[in-house]
Amino acid sequence: MKWLIRRVIKKGKGTLQYEEDIHYGEELDIGRGADQAILVTDLRVALEHVRVRAISGGKKYRIESRIAAGVRINGHIEQTATVGTGAYLELGSLRVTLIEPPAGYEAAVEVAPVDKSEQAARVEAERLPNTLLETGLSKRRPSWLLFAFFLLIGLIIPLLTHYVPSVGKTMRGTPLSTTAWETGELAAPHHYFGQDCTQCHENGFVSAKDEQCLTCHERTQAHADPKIYANFELADADCAYCHRDHNGVDGLILTNQSLCSDCHADIKHRTNNVSKLANVSDFGTDHPQFSVNLPAWNAAGEFVPTRVSMDTKLVENSGLKYPHDKHLGAVDGLNSPRGKQILTCDSCHKPEVGGAGMAAIDFETHCQDCHRLTFDSLAGDRQVRHANVPEVLAQLQEYYAKRALDGDYEEAAAPSVVRRRRIPGAAAAAISADEKRVALDWARGKANLVTRTLFEGKACVVCHTVQALPASDEGMLRYAVKPVRVAGVWYAKSEFTHAQHQSGSTLQGGGTLDCGSCHAADRSTTSANVLIPDIANCKSCHAGEGAKGLLASTCIDCHGFHQTPFPLKLRTEARANKSAPPAAAVTPNTKAAP
Repeated sequence: MKWLIRRVIKKGKGTLQYEEDIHYGEELDIGRGADQAILVTDLRVALEHVRVRAISGGKKYRIESRIAAGVRINGHIEQTATVGTGAYLELGSLRVTLIEPPAGYEAAVEVAPVDKSEQAARVEAERLPNTLLETGLSKRRPSWLLFAFFLLIGLIIPLLTHYVPSVGKTMRGTPLSTTAWETGELAAPHHYFGQDCTQCHENGFVSAKDEQCLTCHERTQAHADPKIYANFELADADCAYCHRDHNGVDGLILTNQSLCSDCHADIKHRTNNVSKLANVSDFGTDHPQFSVNLPAWNAAGEFVPTRVSMDTKLVENSGLKYPHDKHLGAVDGLNSPRGKQILTCDSCHKPEVGGAGMAAIDFETHCQDCHRLTFDSLAGDRQVRHANVPEVLAQLQEYYAKRALDGDYEEAAAPSVVRRRRIPGAAAAAISADEKRVALDWARGKANLVTRTLFEGKACVVCHTVQALPASDEGMLRYAVKPVRVAGVWYAKSEFTHAQHQSGSTLQGGGTLDCGSCHAADRSTTSANVLIPDIANCKSCHAGEGAKGLLASTCIDCHGFHQTPFPLKLRTEARANKSAPPAAAVTPNTKAAP
């Protein structure tokens, strides 16, 4: 099929010039692509925009849009259309008119630019009104109507419900009562006195003062020593700065990170190095290594935990010998009086009530099933008491003294008076004074032998550091066992709950959380290993407030705000007295959030 493509070129002073091209093919493709029969350089046109077919010998044309947006045909957007000669297409700033083919051609089109004034007129005609004036409406009347409406429902009706009992009874519980004046729903802890505004507001429409807060929260602690930081931002900030009520049941406490980082990002400079805390502004990008409490004792023997950074090589001096790997590494289980047992972390470590920490380990509950404190093969079920050395020594002495006097102790090395059977209830009277002396001498020796075996051989020394003391005046052995002192609270300056990190929780990046995700207990060969995770472990899941791909964590997720031993009331009094801070304290030039 032979197409005539006639191009209309506008010259100066309104003159026109025509150029004619010939195209062979069943279809005429129009678009911005270089392979199109009619090339349109306007960026609003697709690479392959529209396809035209001639039908009925050039008397009609079939138009098909090649894009989802369609094509403008005779001023209307269409996807497909069958039109006669004289129809036109608009593509950007170009108009393609379908004309009757001259002799020697089967189809013909005329391509001409669209006049700019025509384009502007069409845009203006299609534009929707965007001002009130263009709609033909007045601003004044709707404004007065809206004012009267809100005056009625926001002031007049609530006043009527307050002063007219019949109206108040009808409107009770509706938004048109005086509840419309409330600034928002109270926080859950304040619901029980929510109808008595004077509990917090001394005067109507005046923010709550610290004095009202302290009537209930008298024991709340300040954030820092009010005497050292008397003129610091903390002293000037009201309780309501951080605790803003009427924000719903969960809105009483602000959680945004800047509440803390405004000061702590440069805490050293702000306090002229009075504060011993490190600068910190974001958990993911600007947070020091964790510090933990390690067990330690002072010269007087008092237990005084020492705070140490986890950047150093940590050694726990708890006084206990316990290899985790031997207890957890036995694939087939450990030998025990009840047979093979396979131990896991939760065999010993159980969450305390509430799930924040772990319940204490005690020998009787967790250890004694396997580590029995038996001391005599002739009394296999009898055990000495754990953790009380003087009582153990006395128990052994009394036990063997009684066995010696009662007789019938079937040990080959024992003297005959100890092995001989006696009449029950008359044991002491059945032997002479010399035999009694022989029996008690044997009992002291036997008690010493068993004591040495327990403390230095099979029992105490396995888990504890044992020290031999000088013998008593009667020649009885004495021992001292180094006390066991574990940290208990490792992170003294932060809060952590196991309940939110329970086994089975999904980890970032896949996998599930278990004890080994944070504690390398199965690889620990000695109790001197500190198995508490450092900051790198936490950062595998947590990052700062603006984290992407990790759990967003703010400061108060781990750190409480009111942590000092100083009552909040002292801060309020210091502010009222306007007492000057010591020379070491710094008063910043800018007002920042506490």
